[in-house]
Amino acid sequence: MTYIYKTSTVSLKKKGKNWDLTVEWEGDQRRFWINFPFPLLKIIKQEKVGDVKKTFTIHAKSIQTLQSFLKRHSDGLGYTTCLSMLYDLGNQMQSLERFFMTVPFLDISDIIVVDDKHFFYLNDNKVYNFGNDGIITVDQPHKKSPFISPEMEKLNKIPMKLNFKSVFYSLAALVTYCLTNTYVDDENKKEVLAPIYTTTLYYALMRLLEVEYENRFYLII
Repeated sequence: MTYIYKTSTVSLKKKGKNWDLTVEWEGDQRRFWINFPFPLLKIIKQEKVGDVKKTFTIHAKSIQTLQSFLKRHSDGLGYTTCLSMLYDLGNQMQSLERFFMTVPFLDISDIIVVDDKHFFYLNDNKVYNFGNDGIITVDQPHKKSPFISPEMEKLNKIPMKLNFKSVFYSLAALVTYCLTNTYVDDENKKEVLAPIYTTTLYYALMRLLEVEYENRFYLII
């Protein structure tokens, strides 16, 4: 039995030809997992504790960390794969947003890849709530990521206050890196994304890479 992802609330392990995803639901984590896009996975078994779904057994040809996936594609991921990544992760973040929840940033270590085509954010340890003002208070240290928003880059003390849209800049920076093997910022974004200029992915990423979070929005058309 091999674990490829494990935190205090979730474990993902290989068991024979199947993959077991076990979730401990409690408090805010329960709300996070209620919003997890399980319909994209083929669930072959469900277990309950009381009225709460606790353990899901999923069947997939392959499940791997994004880090492992990128090692297999050293020249970067293709356009279609990156568009799928943006769609999957963006929809997951947007679903959390409807329940006034978000994460401050994404990192490669937070994400798994299922069947080489679906991408899922798993790290519920970075989930924060926000109110009507759209502000989250990050009150615990997290491992630094190269995919943080400009507003988070300016902050170096805990607690720090961020708008919930911080994660969408992070998402675009991560997808851009997976596509181009280049870290993106406001100065180089047009040059880095020039090879996909005028495409759906180009405009979707540029909308999210706005420096001012008020001008940042998630839209794929």
